[in-house]
Amino acid sequence: MKRMILALVAAVALTGCIKIDKTPPKNLPAYVKLYPGSTQVMNLSLGGVTADAVTTMDPPDTVMIFYRNQASANGLTEAAAPPQAAAGASAGQEQANFTDATGKMLLVVAKPQAGGTLVTLTWKNPTASGS
Repeated sequence: MKRMILALVAAVALTGCIKIDKTPPKNLPAYVKLYPGSTQVMNLSLGGVTADAVTTMDPPDTVMIFYRNQASANGLTEAAAPPQAAAGASAGQEQANFTDATGKMLLVVAKPQAGGTLVTLTWKNPTASGS
């Protein structure tokens, strides 16, 4: 997670383009779905990457089942999480990185918190990836 934050900071420094909003993202790629019944927390666009955070009362494993099914239905495959990602994870946190040969990418992190789960989705913007 620290590497992701550093990468986002570096992208801001290079692109100078950052947008933070509390409304759900517009123009989601077809392969990115917001978790059903979730509550919007934050949306961040940074150059060619967007991150969206929502909360849900469902546990992390239920959230990940939803996203694994969605990814499979959209032709994305799950890549192995890097060891440093697992080392920095909090207790009960689950995450998965989904990609395909065309450059689509979706990173899902489901982190337990008091009374539910914080779900963070990160994806490449269609205009940035050409898809």
